[in-house]
Amino acid sequence: MTSAIPFNTVLMQIPERASNTHGAPQDLHNTIGKAFLTALLLTGNAERAEAAILEGNRVMALDNASGEALLIGAVNAAIEPHSETSRQTPQELEGASSMLPFELRRVLHLPLPLRHCFVLRFLLGLPREVCARLLHLEIRHVDERARAAMLELPAIQRNGEVLRTN
Repeated sequence: MTSAIPFNTVLMQIPERASNTHGAPQDLHNTIGKAFLTALLLTGNAERAEAAILEGNRVMALDNASGEALLIGAVNAAIEPHSETSRQTPQELEGASSMLPFELRRVLHLPLPLRHCFVLRFLLGLPREVCARLLHLEIRHVDERARAAMLELPAIQRNGEVLRTN
């Protein structure tokens, strides 16, 4: 099982663009951590997040490209159409939540369409046009869903597993 991702090494780096992975090993480690955290938030499932990272790595190797290719490949794999229709069990959400920093646990309880827009637009910092292309949505729908997610997050029940710290 994958261990929890430290808040200070990944979350704080989400808005910045991934650097070229041919640089320092620490850059590659940060990029992989960022990609995994993003995939975990998008899928709500550690196994699917790991599969998304493997797919992102495959894409990166094919492109002989940067860590940004790994990140975008992982995002694409995490939001594939089959992910959209899969229901998450409470056990999956609990497992994924336990791996997240306290500040991100409620994000998993957003409905998938809202969560995808929120994670890509606000946490990853992608332009709305890029989000729309990745999610196969109109730009206005990305804006509406991201806004709805921001309004819904504070209303998510503050109990049990969502706020418990490890």
